[in-house]
Amino acid sequence: NDSLDIQNMVDEFQAYIGNTLTEMQNQHFLAFSQHHGLPTNLLDFTTSPLVSLYFACKGDIEQNGYVHFINNKRLIDITKHLELVKPGLFAKLALATSETDELYSGISNVLCLNNEYGTEFIRSIDDSIGKHTGNEKLHKALLQAIEEMEKDEDFSLDVLDKLIAAFDRRAKDFKDFETDTDVDELGSYGHIFARFLMLTIFELRDNPLIYLPFYFTYAPPNIIGRISNQSSVLIYQLYGINSIKQLIRPDCSIVITNKEQILSDLDHLGINEKFIFNDYDHIASHVKEKHLKIATKQEDTLRQLRELAANLILK
Repeated sequence: NDSLDIQNMVDEFQAYIGNTLTEMQNQHFLAFSQHHGLPTNLLDFTTSPLVSLYFACKGDIEQNGYVHFINNKRLIDITKHLELVKPGLFAKLALATSETDELYSGISNVLCLNNEYGTEFIRSIDDSIGKHTGNEKLHKALLQAIEEMEKDEDFSLDVLDKLIAAFDRRAKDFKDFETDTDVDELGSYGHIFARFLMLTIFELRDNPLIYLPFYFTYAPPNIIGRISNQSSVLIYQLYGINSIKQLIRPDCSIVITNKEQILSDLDHLGINEKFIFNDYDHIASHVKEKHLKIATKQEDTLRQLRELAANLILK
C-alpha cells in the first residue's frame, strides 16, 4: 500500500517497547522491526545457501519454492551509515546530500569495475524515462551511449561525458530543483544517477518502478539471536517519493519442487525451525513437530500390526 507510512509505524512501535530494549537494538531498530514482523522497506536475504533453501521450502508444501540469487558485485554496504538506514534515504540520494557521498562513490565503483552493469544502468534509465515527452534528445543520447558501450568494452569516458551534457541540458527545465552537492563532484555515473533520480521524481507516474543494477545492503549485528543463525543481510529497497519503488531483480533463480525431502535433509544438517529462529516459541514448535512425527510413525506401525494380526486370526 503506497499510503503506508513506514517511518511513523516504526516510530510508534519503538515508542511502545524502546525502553525495554538494549542500546544496540534501539540503534538498529528498523532491522529489529523487520525481524518481528513489522512491514519495512528492508528485504530479507542471506549469505547461506542452506538457510535460503529452508525458507524456500517452508509454507505451502504443494506450491513451488524459489531461491533467488544476487551477484555480490552489485552490493553497496551501508551498514556503517546508520543515520541513513531509515525510510528517507531515497530523498537524500535525490538531493545528493553530503551524507550520501560514500554511497555515490559505491555506485561509481560498482558500475566502473563492472562494465556490463554500467551498460545495464544506462539501458534501465532509458527504459524508465527515455520515451517520456520532453526527453526525445535525452533518449537519443542514451541509445548512442548504449550502442558505444556494447560495441567497445573499454569504451572512453567521452561516452559518459556526452550523456552527462544531455542530462544537464534536460535539467535546465527544472530550475527549482537543486542538489546539495555539486553533481560535477559525484563522478560520471554519480552525476548521471543524480539527474536520473531528479527526472524520475518529476516524471514517473504510470509505472513508478525503477530498476538499478546495484543494491544497498545492511548487515545488522546480532541484535536478536536469529540474525546470526540466519546469516542475515538486508537489502534496503529505495522507495518513498511519489510511489516510486526500486525493483529487485535476481541474477538467477532456482525452482524448488521437492520441499519435504529437502526439509528432511536440512534437519539432518541442523538447519530447522529451532536453529533458524532460536526463540522459545519456535524451539517449542520444533520439539512438538519432532514428537508428532515420531508419534505418527508409531501409530502407523501399530495400525499395520493390528491389520496383520487380524488377517492371521481370520486365516
